[in-house]
Amino acid sequence: MNLTDDEKRMLAGEIPLAGSPAAVARAMDYLVQFGDAFGAERFVDAIYAHYPAEMSIYRGNVEDAVEYAATGARVCIPTTSSTLACDLEQWADYGCPSKIHELQAQVVPAHRQMGVLGTYTCTPQLLGFVPPKGSYIISVESSAIIYFNSVLGARTNRGGLFTRYSAVTGKYPRMGYLLDENRKGTHRFRIQLGPEDLKNDVDYSALGFYVGGIVGSEVPVFDTLGTPTQSNLLALGAALATSGSVTLFHAPGHTAEADSLDAAFQGETPRETHPVGRAELRSVFDQLTTIAPGAAVDFVTLGCPHYSVDHLRFVADWFTERRVKVHPDVRLWVCTNRMTKQAATWEGITRAIEAAGGRVICDTCPVESHMRLSTCKELGLPTPQIQAMVTDSCKMARYVGDLIGCQTALRSREQCLQSAVAGKLV
Repeated sequence: MNLTDDEKRMLAGEIPLAGSPAAVARAMDYLVQFGDAFGAERFVDAIYAHYPAEMSIYRGNVEDAVEYAATGARVCIPTTSSTLACDLEQWADYGCPSKIHELQAQVVPAHRQMGVLGTYTCTPQLLGFVPPKGSYIISVESSAIIYFNSVLGARTNRGGLFTRYSAVTGKYPRMGYLLDENRKGTHRFRIQLGPEDLKNDVDYSALGFYVGGIVGSEVPVFDTLGTPTQSNLLALGAALATSGSVTLFHAPGHTAEADSLDAAFQGETPRETHPVGRAELRSVFDQLTTIAPGAAVDFVTLGCPHYSVDHLRFVADWFTERRVKVHPDVRLWVCTNRMTKQAATWEGITRAIEAAGGRVICDTCPVESHMRLSTCKELGLPTPQIQAMVTDSCKMARYVGDLIGCQTALRSREQCLQSAVAGKLV
């Protein structure tokens, strides 16, 4: 790689930035090797990082985070953190083993020491971390990455462990989705769906899940998406990154970079063109629903990706207006981050959900919790922890079937709440 004079001094340990010179030099060394391996010619300056939170359900993960903080490494750009393996405040109330909590809690002082913000969420963009179009960032969490790239037009790859080194140096190799030529569309999708077909987050989630399964790691382009909300686009992206490993999509009129189909494909012909109609969406619901209508359910999950205050308000109002409560045999988790929950608590939203028998869970979600089959086996817990889950997220439905071992049903948000009250699949 071709390094600037300042970058050479950072590599030599002569510029400490916010942390120790040795920590900066070590991070730069990793990044140089990373860039060399992928043929990058130079670094770019990153302005923001979304950092891996290091979870206690993964052996050695938290210990490594604590050891890294002890090296004197400190972030030099605004840095948020991704989800944890438990709600650090409510862990005992929902049956999380103390071993999981005690280990997980060790990341909090480590992150503070490094200057990492304790957001512990998969939706930092909903907390105001909105990098401008064309800016270079580095991020973990697939649903955040695809949103940053597509809706906002910021530029990031799937950061992985190298996010920690970019956060410390403010540098990242110029490669992958940071390059114009890698951001052009590859597949065109002709959307043959009307407003009645794309009206809820779950509909956009199903659309993303279907398309992601076709394109894999390529760049899909939607010729029309109706009038999606921010929440719809978030659901679409999360599902694209679940059934495939999509990191960027274009939807002229709704995403940041391409204002026309021609611009999305950078003047080239799409590699493939696929129609998407009602039958394709229906196939996703059928694929991700293994519970028979009317069958008993014991868990309902909302908030994958993490819910906003508006989402939480919808749930609270739904219960309040109908004066109903969650069935005694059902656990309802509404997942969000600690900052959003605090705002919701100020407005009385949290109290309304809890009064109805639901629980507002922070920092985590079922699939990243002690309920994983592998974690249960390691701790000697019974499996599966959940028998039948209803959710409005393709991402959640796809992962819990494998990782928690339960049956699943994909439904709209309102149908999820109806199922939580009825104790059976609506």
